[in-house]
Amino acid sequence: MQKKPTFRMSPCVAHHTKDWKQSAHFYKDVMGLDVCEKDSHLEIKNDPILMYVQPNPGVEGMVMEYVVEDVELAKNYLLSHGCEIIKWEGKGKDCYMKDPFGFTFNLWEEKK
Repeated sequence: MQKKPTFRMSPCVAHHTKDWKQSAHFYKDVMGLDVCEKDSHLEIKNDPILMYVQPNPGVEGMVMEYVVEDVELAKNYLLSHGCEIIKWEGKGKDCYMKDPFGFTFNLWEEKK
């Protein structure tokens, strides 16, 4: 019998857009959020959520995140239940999957 992983919603989300630099004004000045511009992305803190705004070729829009104990176990479990891989860079990097209903999410392995 296949082991069922535990999934916990992460407070981190990513919004993928080509216009991440231009979005800084909107999120900071229009919405009044705490925006930190990095070399390749924005970090927007709005407790308890941390949103990354960044480009990511092949991925557009919002991506939520689930924290798991074992990212490979979770990947195989989800693949066997109709999910598909969108982008897989391995533990500690982008591990994007799409569920059978069209929702894209990242799997993040919790540090032990």
